[in-house]
Amino acid sequence: MTEPELPTSIQPAPVRKRGLLKLFIRIAVGAAVLAFLFVKADLHQLWHTLQQARVSYLVIAAGAIFGGLLVSALRWKAYLDALEMPLPYATLYRLYFVGTFFNAFLPTGVGGDAYKAVRLGRDRESMAPAFASVFLDRFAGIVGMAGIGLASSAYLIVAGKKDHHGTYALPLIALALCVGVLGAAIVLLWGGERLLGRGRLIKHEGIGGRLRRAVRQVHAAGRHPEAAARGYFYGVVFQGFVFMYHVMLGRALGLKGVPVMAFASIVVLSSLATMLPSINGLGFREGAYIWALGRFGIGHNQAFAYGLLVDALLYLTSLAGGLVYLVRGGEVHRTDRASSTVGSAPA
Repeated sequence: MTEPELPTSIQPAPVRKRGLLKLFIRIAVGAAVLAFLFVKADLHQLWHTLQQARVSYLVIAAGAIFGGLLVSALRWKAYLDALEMPLPYATLYRLYFVGTFFNAFLPTGVGGDAYKAVRLGRDRESMAPAFASVFLDRFAGIVGMAGIGLASSAYLIVAGKKDHHGTYALPLIALALCVGVLGAAIVLLWGGERLLGRGRLIKHEGIGGRLRRAVRQVHAAGRHPEAAARGYFYGVVFQGFVFMYHVMLGRALGLKGVPVMAFASIVVLSSLATMLPSINGLGFREGAYIWALGRFGIGHNQAFAYGLLVDALLYLTSLAGGLVYLVRGGEVHRTDRASSTVGSAPA
């Protein structure tokens, strides 16, 4: 049974206007926060700090970012196999790198995920498995971040690694956030479609029906033993690379007095700051770095330079995905598909 279409006179305009308004608000908020951080900085000192960054550590950090991308593609493959959507490695890496480019340069921060899902699922009967695969890929990465953040924050507290104010503010906040993330993950995997209710609010047909099918696929593949084991393993390895490039950037700027394990807590704080309303967390992420590093005596200029270096490296490495897109395109042909290597997720 086909779904009725809304009249063209009332469908596009309100949606487009709301979308543009939200985009404008996100741009304005991010620009305002970033401008505030620049106003508080000594621009001459900020530029001098950036110039003094050691290139050797920057190269290692860039290598860690690329290593993380390769591991992330394998993480995505774990769920694609379980959902009976396997891809050859060449196609897998191509799609992942191109998706990373769109994530970095589209204003939502998840545009690359939508791109991968649409490319992969548009010639299938349902888009639900494709969207479930990219959701679970992100999900496993966030769970890996929470796991490492939980362990590192607990270590800082147990080892008595107080900040310059004599408190455990950073690890305590990171610990609470990690517990919240892991708790939400458990609820999602346990509840599945039951979280959407009995159909009064989220219907069983139309958009609600599509949402329910996607949640069903997420629930099934997320609880698939082999896919989950591989996904979470690669999620932790990926976060290890994230931790590494944050530490390397600290070494590049010669940041002193920051415990190595504190960078894992900083990753938790800055990563979740990207969910705040701006363009890919711009402004809020740098603010998180400034606050967290400031707890260990790092001044505004050095901490801001650190945040700007993180941004620059992420955007520069993401350009590789744009190059891949120009050279190879983003199509997924039926001949690209291989046989599944993992038993399919139970219905």
